[in-house]
Amino acid sequence: MIILPYRKPCLRGRLDPKGNINELIWVINSLLPNKMDISITPSGNASLYIASYILNTLKVSPNNNKSNILVPDMGGWRGFLEYPKIFNFNTIKLQSNLGIINPNTLDDVLKKNSIQALFLTTLAGYLAHQPIKEIKKICEEREVILVEDVSGGIGGTCGYGDTPKIINCEYGGFVGINDKVKEYLMNKKKINEFKNLLKTYKVFNIYGLMKEEALNAKKTYNKLTMYSNIFKEEFENAYFMDNNGVCVFLEYKNQKEIFDRINKSLRLDNGKSLITKCPLYERVLKNGIVIELKKMDISNISQEEIFEIVEEIKKIDKSYGKNKK
Repeated sequence: MIILPYRKPCLRGRLDPKGNINELIWVINSLLPNKMDISITPSGNASLYIASYILNTLKVSPNNNKSNILVPDMGGWRGFLEYPKIFNFNTIKLQSNLGIINPNTLDDVLKKNSIQALFLTTLAGYLAHQPIKEIKKICEEREVILVEDVSGGIGGTCGYGDTPKIINCEYGGFVGINDKVKEYLMNKKKINEFKNLLKTYKVFNIYGLMKEEALNAKKTYNKLTMYSNIFKEEFENAYFMDNNGVCVFLEYKNQKEIFDRINKSLRLDNGKSLITKCPLYERVLKNGIVIELKKMDISNISQEEIFEIVEEIKKIDKSYGKNKK
């Protein structure tokens, strides 16, 4: 069995986790295309709740016809389906190409429906990059708020949403709002209510740890995409060949058998699995498995070790990989 180190926050951050929140916010903003008003939260889920709260405050009235939230039909996060419902939003699934949104399809749906916001992840299912710049442009033209979860794409092209929800260092996350959303809140006289809500989310001082992780984000993202591309080149049943991701989807009709066999040969050193079985909304609604490279301590894994993992999976693939695409 091959045992692989699971990803932990960087050593420097763990040794000195406390830090200055203003320094952290400055570093986070350096990774985004536009400056955001950043607030630190206990988790990504807390950030999604806050984003849903903001959208609720922007309703014109309780019976506002803009009570629809658009979400991708796959490759999103389950919180996209759960948190808007708390505020009586109706979620509509947008047809996609295995999680990747077609800008023309999006424009057509926004044109024909009354939509308040679009929720999406920068990387569809952590597998492939969204055409985020085009999506942002269409949302602006149609006056639809874009809520972007960039937790998998931080370090790459990301952060075009009006309320991006980002990063997780085993604990903690953050939410950012742009000037437009901040102005909306002020005009609705809800800015103080928003600030009071944020105060209820007490966060331990791990600002130093989060800053170090943010400083390493580009290097981590680039290494993950490079290793993901190695897998795609080595497996004929890999998807998203021409698109960057931090995980890799391999199609199998007998995915349960493949999943069980790989788990007997490959494990993370915390005992958890390196793979996810599909179909799954958070990844892709297709039979197969996802190699969760983002779970590995990628900074301490060499290219030679990646090829060792590839060869181990190929052995299993050769013996049990029936009915591939």
